[in-house]
Amino acid sequence: MNAREKYITDLASCLSPLTEAERQDALEFYDEFIADGGLTSRQAIEKKLGTPRQLSRKILADYSIKANTESAQHGRPASTHSSWRVFWWVLVAIITSPLTFGIGLVAVGGLVAMAACLFGVIVGALALVGSLAVAAVVLLYLGISLLITEPMVGLFYGGIGLAAIGGFMVCLPLVYWLIRLLAQAIANFAKYIYQKIQTRKGEA
Repeated sequence: MNAREKYITDLASCLSPLTEAERQDALEFYDEFIADGGLTSRQAIEKKLGTPRQLSRKILADYSIKANTESAQHGRPASTHSSWRVFWWVLVAIITSPLTFGIGLVAVGGLVAMAACLFGVIVGALALVGSLAVAAVVLLYLGISLLITEPMVGLFYGGIGLAAIGGFMVCLPLVYWLIRLLAQAIANFAKYIYQKIQTRKGEA
């Protein structure tokens, strides 16, 4: 097994998150790239492409970005899973990429800071919905328990409890869409950072 074949074999073992078709397409592309570039030694290959693990992180980031972009067509946000997958693989690709330390540090810091801010907003929204659900249960229980001894007070609390249920039913889908939109915002920011780094790397 020559250096090219060994490199491609090592690369294949790092691409398990991809489908079989995606993995084969990536392996065939880089196999031809190495052959056409006349890279005959492991050192020459890794100088051009990085180690198999480093290259695999770039490939996984590229595929996650492609899938997220296709899923987010027509102005609709992609699934939350797809958006977080972009964030994760871009973050890993930046950390493991053979870039200058300064560029990687700034990019990672920006991604993590944005993710932390949006995560705080998501937690707050979920806490609001959760508090509405708890309030509805408590108020309904209180209202029902007071219907016999204090009918008007029981109806009052029961009415507020029903209103809380209505608020919960309204807020739940809104929070769901908020989470998808914020996750897509993180994915879009990760794509932007990743593209800037790739452009900077190509100019180096």
